[in-house]
This record gives sequence, C-alpha cells and structure tokens, in this order.
Amino acid sequence: MPRDRSDIRAIKGRIDVVSVISRYVSLKKAGASHKGKCPFHKDDTPSFVVSAEKGLWHCFGCGEGGDIIGFLMKIERISFVEAARRLAAEAGVEFHAAEEDGERETLRSVMADAAGHFAENLRDASAGKRARDYLVSRGYGEDAWAQYGLGCALPGWENLKRALRSRHEERQLVELGLLVEGEKGVYDRFRDRTIFPVLDLSGRPIAFGGRALEGEPKYLNSPKTPLFDKGRTLYGLSWAREAFTATHAAVLVEGYTDVLTLHCAGLTNAVASMGTALTQGQADLLSRFVEEVVIVYDRDAAGGAAALRGMQILGNSGLTVRVARLAEGEDPDSVVREGGAGAMREALAGAVPFYRFYVEELRDRLDPSSIGGKERILSEAREFSSGIRSLPLRQAFATELSGLLDLPTEGILREIGRGRRLRSATDAMHAATEAWLPEENLLVLLLRGEIDWKRVSAVLSVDDFSPQNRPIAQALAETEESSNISELVEDLDEASARRVSHYALAAVQFDDVQRATDDALLRLVQIPSIEKRLSDLDTQIAMCEKQENWDRWNELERERVALVSEKLARRGMHGKEG
Repeated sequence: MPRDRSDIRAIKGRIDVVSVISRYVSLKKAGASHKGKCPFHKDDTPSFVVSAEKGLWHCFGCGEGGDIIGFLMKIERISFVEAARRLAAEAGVEFHAAEEDGERETLRSVMADAAGHFAENLRDASAGKRARDYLVSRGYGEDAWAQYGLGCALPGWENLKRALRSRHEERQLVELGLLVEGEKGVYDRFRDRTIFPVLDLSGRPIAFGGRALEGEPKYLNSPKTPLFDKGRTLYGLSWAREAFTATHAAVLVEGYTDVLTLHCAGLTNAVASMGTALTQGQADLLSRFVEEVVIVYDRDAAGGAAALRGMQILGNSGLTVRVARLAEGEDPDSVVREGGAGAMREALAGAVPFYRFYVEELRDRLDPSSIGGKERILSEAREFSSGIRSLPLRQAFATELSGLLDLPTEGILREIGRGRRLRSATDAMHAATEAWLPEENLLVLLLRGEIDWKRVSAVLSVDDFSPQNRPIAQALAETEESSNISELVEDLDEASARRVSHYALAAVQFDDVQRATDDALLRLVQIPSIEKRLSDLDTQIAMCEKQENWDRWNELERERVALVSEKLARRGMHGKEG
C-alpha cells in the first residue's frame, strides 16, 4: 500500500461507497446513512450500516466493518492490491502498487538495512548502553540480541533518516513506516526505543516494535505497509515453525518480551498476537501449522472481550483452544522469571478448554447460587455462544454451564441457542453499545469530530487506552484533521478498522458533549493512581506473607479489594476488571 496515501485517497474521493456496496447488498436510506442485511452472516434484520459521508460500513450483528477497500477484499476474497486496482479503474485514477517482485525486494532490502542500523546502535559502547541495560535486566544477553535481531533506536529525530538516505529513497522509508511525515517535516518514527524486529516466515524483517526507554507511548509498532499487516502476522512465527512441526501446538501470548522469555526458556512454540485482539487472519495463519492453541495472556487480558472473541475465532477455525490460568498480576514473562520454565510448563499442562475458562470467569464475576445471578449468567452466555459456530463446542459449553447453574443441559442448549431476536437495526446498535467504557465514549466523540485529540491528550496519553483501542488512539494522535474518517483506517489492522467503523457509525447520542467528555476523562485519569497504589499494596502483601504478619495482611487485602472495586466502577465494566 502506498504510504503517501495519495493514490488511495484519490480512489476514495471519487468512489461512491453506497453505489459499490449496493451491488452486493440491498440498501435503503435511513437518515444520514443506508441500511441493509449483512452479506457476511445470517442477518434476519437489517444490521448493516453504510455511511457515504464517512466512507465506512459496519455490521452491528457480526461486528465486521471498515472502509470500501476492506469491503471489496472481504466480499470478493481478494487482496488489498487487487481491490484497490479494481476501484481505481472504476474511479479513473492511477494506482501505483508496490507489488512487483523487484520493488518488493527493494523494500525488503530497506527493512534489512534498518534492522542492521538498529542492531549496530545496540552494540555502540555509549549510545546503546541504556537499551543494553534494559535487555540484560529482562534476561536477554548478547546471544539473544543476535538470535532475535534486537536493536535500539537512538534519541533524536533523524538518526535513521541520515543513516539510510544515501542508499534508499526517502519515499521508500515513508512507505515502510520508518519515517513519518508531519508538521516538522519527515522524521524517524522510532526514537529512543529498544527495537524488536517482526519477521516474515522466511526470517526477513518486515516491521518493528519499539519499547520506549522513557516517555510515551510505551510501545510503538510499525503501521500497515506493503510488507506488513499486523492482522495477518504473528510475532515469532519464523522461530516457532520447527517446534510447531514437533508439537502440533502453539502457545499464544500477547507481546514481544513474552515470546522472547519463553523461547529463551526452551518453550519455542510461542508466538504473539501483538495485542489481545486476535484476528481471523492470524487464526488462519495458525491453522496452517498447528492443531491446538494454548492462550497465555495475563489474567485481565484473557477475560477481556477482545480475547474472548479471539478464542471463538480460533475455535471456529477448527483449532482446539485452551487457556492457561495465571495468578492475578502475573504474565508469561513473570511466571518464567519467578518459577522458571517448569512453572510455565505446569501452567500449560493445566490449561482448560476456552469455554470452561469462560464459565469460570462467569462464576467468579456473578453469583450462580441466586436466581438473578443465574439469569445474568445465561444472558451473557447466550451472547457468547452466538459467536461459536461448532455444534460440538456449543454442546460442551452447555454442559459446563449445566454444572455451574445446576440446570439441565438440554434446557441450557435451548436457551443459549435462542439468541437475541433484535427487531431492527436500531435495536442491534443499542444492544452493541449499551455497556460502553469511558474510553469508548471518547473514541466515539473523537471519530465523529465532536472533540479533537488535543482535548484528550492534555489529560491522557495513548498508553492510557486499553490494548484493543490503543492502535486507534495512536492513529488519532498521528493523523492530521481530515473530513474523511475512512483515511484513518488505512494503516490500522483488521480488528482496529472494525472498531473504528463501530464507533463512528453506532447510533449512540450525547445530550451534552462537554459533560460526556469531562466525565470520561475524569474516570480514566484517576485509574493510573489507583493502579500505582494497587502495585504498592501487592508488594506490601507479599512482604506480609513472608513475615507471616497476617493481621496486617488482612488490612491490606481489604484495602486492595476496595481499590479494585473503585477501579471497576471507574472503568465502567460492570463487574469485570479491565
């Protein structure tokens, strides 16, 4: 995809989104938008919304959405380049795709040179010291630097630009997301960061992840490029392929350091989704190599809506899906550091089927002993089961619920199979937005142009958003004001593009925009201070356990429970920690 976006914007500027989609879907005018039945799932009522003004489409039944290029890719099952070319021909504009072998090889050589530059920085006696110290503190010595291609980006705005401009065109560096075009001109995307190269199946660098040595955002990733689509890539896959062949199983974690720690500990079938929002493209990729996936996210992330949807996607792709249950506050990296590889192997061995994990999450959040609790559990289970297409999986899920609720399996199967009979698209949209978080309200306001990013950035950083919404926040922070919000999705992965279309097109209204903004910011800005106190309490509680000071332990535990409840209330997650 051309990183200067001029070709894509020219296409979108001339294409009538409603006209193109109407060839596949019968649309009717509904206010400022058009509605119809979704072509991507059995849609008894019109849940599919198209906005010509915003250049977006979204189904509030199955959750698919994005821009016109994404629609054509999905409906015709074609590549980005082919979809863009078809639309370009129709619009009467030129589309210059970097798909020819020669051009792609040139781009790959640019990425290889960038990786070499970052690796050289890491070994520089003075310039790379902070990054080396960080890596060593995480247990990654010099052997790991070479094996996994680790590096660092130096402080300053033009270090990479100066290093590569004599060998490569600036246009190519921008196209690959190595340089950014902004008000200050063209400058390095990665600055003062430890660098983790993302490799293709052949072990060639196609993207980079950068962890800040100081400042924000904590993690910064390459955008979508001609070589890299996050929604169709898994970090560590080229290293894990041999282990996949031997075990027929993958260990799926969230981030770069989780993968590195597990590989260094000998658990070499680990790969990362680079965030909790697993996509169908990533599931399809895993299904080419393995039969089973064991998910090892930290406890909060594993119970999140994005992770649960990922489990459904994996299950529907024919994979056996289990979830390793980690203690609160632990992640794969901490488990290995504190208990060694043996502790992680034990956690993997004890992993449970994903539907059992979900039932256990329901049990922990709701009261299965009361009538009201049973009804709430069944209501959530009905929605969860609607995303499971496999009949045997639904049967197994119903059996687990039967044991929890002490109700007949047959009755539960009928109940969860009944689904939500939404009478109209409006009902569907209200159901999809009835429990939004404060940060989601902010994104709605931002994407609709009700407020600008400067209003939010005065109080929050990109890192304050949840992992599934962070790419959208990052794009908003980097994107100049535009009348066409569809331009925002051009660099986003598949899951993030769906979220953008959801937020931008959902039928949620705010009576008082200023009040809604202030309320959301107030609730979010206080969470970091609560989390800091929770971290301090965890340290004190651990010390009390060692000293066997149980009176003080009880006091601290009561304070911790109260703080967690306050955090939940401020997150607005209705009983589920985020």
